[in-house]
Amino acid sequence: MNTTDQFNPRRILCPVDFSDLSALALKYAAAGARVFGAELTALHVMQFELPPFFTRSEVGRLKQQLKAAKASAQKHLISHVRRTLGTLAETLRLGYTVLERPPAAGIIEALEDGKYDLVVMGTHGRSGVQRFLLGSVTETVVRNSPAPVFVVRQKEHDFIDVRDPEAAPRLKKILCPVNDKATAQSSLAVAGALARRFDAELTVLYVVEPGVRQTAPEARRALCTWVPQDVAAQCAVQPRVKRGHAAEQIVQYAAQTTQDMIVLAAPARNRLSTRLFGETTELVLRRAPVPVLVLPVGA
Repeated sequence: MNTTDQFNPRRILCPVDFSDLSALALKYAAAGARVFGAELTALHVMQFELPPFFTRSEVGRLKQQLKAAKASAQKHLISHVRRTLGTLAETLRLGYTVLERPPAAGIIEALEDGKYDLVVMGTHGRSGVQRFLLGSVTETVVRNSPAPVFVVRQKEHDFIDVRDPEAAPRLKKILCPVNDKATAQSSLAVAGALARRFDAELTVLYVVEPGVRQTAPEARRALCTWVPQDVAAQCAVQPRVKRGHAAEQIVQYAAQTTQDMIVLAAPARNRLSTRLFGETTELVLRRAPVPVLVLPVGA
C-alpha cells in the first residue's frame, strides 16, 4: 500500500486561544493543510458559567451577552487567523468554529463531531522541573483524541517568529523511533508520507534497551526489515541504531541532529487510565526539543 494512503488528512483542526503558542500551532496546521490539500478549521473554545444565584431575568440578559460575545469572538478569530498566516490564508480552505465549553471538552467534542483526521495544538516549552509537565488541556486531548495529535512547541534550534505572517515552519528532518512492536512500526507509513510530502529526510531510529542481547549488526538488520519498501522508495531514509533507555536516546538524538519533528505511535489506553500512553511516548512528549506527532493505535 502506498504510504500516502496511510496518512492523508483531509480535515485538520487547530484550537486557537490567541496566544503566541497557538499561533505557532496554526502555522504548522496551515503548512499541513497546504501540502495535503486539506481543509483547516480554527477552533476557539470559550468557557462561561452562570452564577447559581442569578435571577431568571439576569440569566436571560447574560445569555444575550454571551451570544454577542460569541459573535465577537468569531470575528476576532477570523481576523487573527488571517493576520497570523498572511498570504497563505488566501490559498487555503479555512473554516472557523466558536464553542462555549470547557477547553478540553470542547476540543474533544469538535474532533468527534467533525470527524477530523488530525488536530494540531501547542504545548509550552519549559525548562527545569516544569519541562516534565504538559498543559492540562493538551494532555487531556492527547489522551482522549480519536485522531492523531500534533503537539507543537518552538524547536530549540530554529525559532519561528509567530508575529511574522510570512514566517513558516520547516519540516526537512523527520525522526521516527521504532522497535519490534507493530504499533511502533505502524508509524513508519505516516512518517514516510510526511517525508514525501515535505521532501524531508526520514531517520528511522531503533534503540536497543538495556538488558537486550543484540549486537549492533543484528539490530541494524532488524531495523532495515521493518522499513516498508514503499517508504524507502519514496523518501530518503536513514536507519540509525542507539543503545540505552528509549526516551532518553530519542530526545538526545533529536536534539543532536536538529530534527524538525518526531513521529510516535502509541497504543491507546483506557480513557480512565491515569497514564498518557506508553512510558516512552509520555516521556518523549514531555521532553522533546521539537514538535511531536502522536498516533493513537488500537482502542
